[in-house]
Amino acid sequence: MRGSLLLLSALLLLESTDGNGYDQLSQQDKKIIDKAIQKANEGHGKTKHLDFDSILKVDSAKRMLNVLLKPTSCDRTEPFVHRKDCKIQNEKPQVSCIDCRGVMTCFLLREQEKIKQTVSNCLNPPTHIHGAAHPMSRKTGKEEQTENYQQTGCLGCI
Repeated sequence: MRGSLLLLSALLLLESTDGNGYDQLSQQDKKIIDKAIQKANEGHGKTKHLDFDSILKVDSAKRMLNVLLKPTSCDRTEPFVHRKDCKIQNEKPQVSCIDCRGVMTCFLLREQEKIKQTVSNCLNPPTHIHGAAHPMSRKTGKEEQTENYQQTGCLGCI
């Protein structure tokens, strides 16, 4: 009797959630996922509503969240938000959305190289732009406006 009561309560709990863990996410993660749902439906949604399926990768320290969105049984209608009443379907298009420090980018799941590059750039941002001039050797623009402007070479030659 005790085992069947436990089983019944577990089934009720599963029935009350949407199965993908959206309800258990923090408000901040829900906000990001809703932004991803909006962007994915605008750019890649054809006839079916794209909705949250799972989190693919997260790095809180670098403020990066990568989510997977899949088509649902519901037709594509606005507003583009998470809809519990829609069942996730394992069909195309599947979309990967990456939120990197507040900037949302979405790609079709088949575009793996673009996804990997975006995640990599977010987790390992470049620290120096190659080919850029050193800040000490840049001109301010005021030198060229004076009459006695004399162009000089490197800072060590002055």
